[in-house]
This record gives sequence, C-alpha cells and structure tokens, in this order.
Amino acid sequence: MNFTEAAFFADFGVDATLNGAPVRGIFDNQAAEAYGLVSGSRPVFLLPTASAAAQGQTLIIGAGIYTIAEVAADGTGLDRLTLEKQ
Repeated sequence: MNFTEAAFFADFGVDATLNGAPVRGIFDNQAAEAYGLVSGSRPVFLLPTASAAAQGQTLIIGAGIYTIAEVAADGTGLDRLTLEKQ
C-alpha cells in the first residue's frame, strides 16, 4: 500500500491548517512516559512530504495549536512532525 495516496488520508486522516494552508494527515497524541510514569503527551502528525512542513511553523488541528518542533522524513514520501502544544 502506498501511504501517500489520497485514499489513505481520506479514510484515516484529519483536517488541519499548516501555516494558513489546509492539509490532511494522521494525528497521534499518545501519552509520553518518563521513568515508567505518564508525563503528558508527545503529539505527532504524519503528512505527505509534498506539504513542505518546516520546523517552527504553526499547525492547527481542531482547537489545538501546535508548533512544529521537528520534521523527519520516513523514506516513504511522508514526513513525521513532532509537535509542541502552544
């Protein structure tokens, strides 16, 4: 399966706004652990590399506003954005 296909994001994605432009990606706001204890969350967002996300940009997902802390290409045409809640 090609995860960059529009059908994949249509089924599993959420709408967001990246620096004022609409995008669709996969949002994961998993709990983060430190020393075996839950210590908040570590949100990430997957979207096609063609979206040209960059560190420091703003990503709005629903009512949440995030700053992109890190952009990592996964080699399949997707970027994994590590987010920080504003």
